[in-house]
Amino acid sequence: MKMRLHPLYKKFLLLAVVLGPLYWLTLTEDGQLRVDSVLLTLAGEPELNLTIEGLNSELTEAQFHQLFPDLALDCAPAATPFGDRACRVEIGLFNTLPARAFTLYLVGDRARAARVDYRPRSQGALEGQLRHRLGLSGQRDPDHPDAQVWQVADGLVLMPAIRPKDPSQAALFWLSAAALDQVKEGGAVSR
Repeated sequence: MKMRLHPLYKKFLLLAVVLGPLYWLTLTEDGQLRVDSVLLTLAGEPELNLTIEGLNSELTEAQFHQLFPDLALDCAPAATPFGDRACRVEIGLFNTLPARAFTLYLVGDRARAARVDYRPRSQGALEGQLRHRLGLSGQRDPDHPDAQVWQVADGLVLMPAIRPKDPSQAALFWLSAAALDQVKEGGAVSR
């Protein structure tokens, strides 16, 4: 017996096969993130695959260069609460999600804090990655009411609780225990 599909059914099936992926890629947040990631990769933008919660204050600038030799950090003196030097690199992807930049704050040669500037559209996916690795964020910290906070081995990981409207506010932070102590004391950065 020969099976035949009705021509109208074939047309609907063909439309679904063609339009379904186009709809997903252009109109869903997940599809748009994947398109952005592919385009940034094709454009040759650098990628940083880093478990931010694995950072610690024993990490040196030389060790960071050994771990990520393809990233050229641009270091300069900086008077910040997190360190006396800031090393920044423009990136396209952070853990497969669209991002803009990574900044490592150092005191002397040791890491004290890190900042990942991500694209606001990546907020939900980045939060999902962090919740998967670190668990649900705890209660809101009174010191950081607008932030989600995760306790890690050496300090805290923080990100905005809601998607920021201003792209400059879309940042993920790691603050070492030493940096937190320094900020709480309100003093100058110490070695």
